[in-house]
Amino acid sequence: MIIASCPVFGQEVKPIEEVVISPGNDRENSIQIELSKDKIQNKLASDLGQILSLLPGLQIKNYGDVGGLKTVSFRSLGAGHTALVQDYSSVSTTQSGQADLSSFPVDFIERLELITLSPTRTQIPVHAKLAGAVVNVESVHSYVGTNMRNLILGAQAGSFDQYEGYLMLQKRSRKWAGTLTGKIRSYGGSYPYTYLNGNTRIQDRRKNNSLLEYFGTASIQFSPNSDHRIQLRISGNEYKKELAGAVIFYNSNAAQYLNGFGLNGSLNHRYSKNKWNIFSSVNYQKNNLQYLDSTYLNSLGYLDQRFYSVQVDFQSQAAYSITKDLEILIGSSFISEELKGKSLVGNRHRNTSESILGMEWKALGKILVQLGVQGVFEKRDTVNQSQWNLLPAVSWSFDLGSKNKIGIVYRYTCRQPTFSELYYRQIGNTKLRTEKAHIASLRYELALPFKKGISQTMIQPFYSYVYDKILAVPTKNLFIWSIQNIGISDAIGVEFTQFIQKKIANHTLGARINYTFQYTRDISDPESQTYGDLLSYSPLHSGSLELDYSWKKIGFFILTSYLGERYAMNQNIPVNLLEGYVLLDAGASYTQQLKKSELTLRFSVNNITNRQYSYINYFVMPGTHFNIRLQYAL
Repeated sequence: MIIASCPVFGQEVKPIEEVVISPGNDRENSIQIELSKDKIQNKLASDLGQILSLLPGLQIKNYGDVGGLKTVSFRSLGAGHTALVQDYSSVSTTQSGQADLSSFPVDFIERLELITLSPTRTQIPVHAKLAGAVVNVESVHSYVGTNMRNLILGAQAGSFDQYEGYLMLQKRSRKWAGTLTGKIRSYGGSYPYTYLNGNTRIQDRRKNNSLLEYFGTASIQFSPNSDHRIQLRISGNEYKKELAGAVIFYNSNAAQYLNGFGLNGSLNHRYSKNKWNIFSSVNYQKNNLQYLDSTYLNSLGYLDQRFYSVQVDFQSQAAYSITKDLEILIGSSFISEELKGKSLVGNRHRNTSESILGMEWKALGKILVQLGVQGVFEKRDTVNQSQWNLLPAVSWSFDLGSKNKIGIVYRYTCRQPTFSELYYRQIGNTKLRTEKAHIASLRYELALPFKKGISQTMIQPFYSYVYDKILAVPTKNLFIWSIQNIGISDAIGVEFTQFIQKKIANHTLGARINYTFQYTRDISDPESQTYGDLLSYSPLHSGSLELDYSWKKIGFFILTSYLGERYAMNQNIPVNLLEGYVLLDAGASYTQQLKKSELTLRFSVNNITNRQYSYINYFVMPGTHFNIRLQYAL
């Protein structure tokens, strides 16, 4: 079960078994998402994208099933405005400027947060704090990991030749902790599909869609005393994917492949004593990418594109509590990114310097203020460029009584064009300008605890105004696209979350409703034919309804998710309209205690109604499919 709360107000609500509803860290304005490990694993999600798709305000662009590219955006902002943080380190790919959620397994996640403002929290990186929103992921490798198991061993099998195996080893002592996790998965991906091409209904089977991927992470933590904590973390993944592509004009004999390798390393130190909280880190990311098309029509008869990227960053933040009601933070970071490739003219390089000043003041409620300064230095078309951006943010919140809370947030954020948007083959555009956005939201929350249960309601109206928005648009014809600054767009909407849980003896019942209305339009040029049209892949309506039940060793859930109509391009004409869809999933789990260990069996069925659908036009998704998992924990 995913629970959304508003910890900024600091109202205590007594936790219920298996679900945590708490104010958490009240030094931020955030929606805190607490998922018990059982709740996460019951979904048997293949990656982080499938979990985040359940949260209001987040949109997941899904280009395929297992292993297919998935990116996250917040309230119609580009994916570059949403920072992904894993165990205190920002994660993104230098080439694309964003994280591929399909490369993040969920087997070892312990906590998720969606943060809108965190000015005095030192363990959220400076670069992430300056983004429009932060998705914070903490796993068994984090400082606060609650997992006390020494061994977790699991295997999973599913439809269309999906097989997974994972392992966790952990050893803790008073000063030391070591954790090792690993996973391997393979996927055939040969699923049937049906789509309508004009008036013709075509039935076929997905081909050239297989995947083989490896993940591994090792971390060591050392605490010489209660004031200091040092961690070294190294992770990597390697994959080999076949690329099926869009099904329109689909060539079933296509031989397109994507191979990649990633290596991340981080060393961080945390010092906390009396009124001081200091966090420093050094991070290294390396990514190799190869795109191979064996049937490409050129003089060689094939296409082999290879890219090599390296990112190094270091940061330090210090927070000091002047009084019990006033805390300040100062921090700074430096990021160096480089991209190499035979198809690129020269090595592409960018340096980014960022500083932040944050404050939390408990006066007339709670006031949070953050001021960021960002300097960007790079070379484009043999010309050195530099720019400075001032990025303010402010939040004010207060109680309206013992059960009602209200808060308002405003922030200004920007994102730089990615290396792919600037330089990738014929679609790149070196003239791109920085995308900038104003974001404002109002939050009202009502918490009504009752005997052995709770009802929690959250309503969030929001508005965003984006200029120099970066989008891929057709510039010559339907098949030749390029990246452009389209001008100005805005979005107005509201997010609604309702959660109810009740415990009766050994029985626990829960229900969660998420709904998002979002009206995102192009307002660049009143003379344009697309003026006032909805932006591509921005649905007006989306939401989900989840019911779950647990009794002793047994658990069940039913999940219904909905994505409304949207347009494949900014031209809101019938040919570009994609119909909405409703998906129905269900699952069950059984846990057997074996002295000091436990054995858990989980089963899920996805898309029970065998709905034929796609999020991205012509990237068809699978119909009914199942997964089964067996896990042993010691």
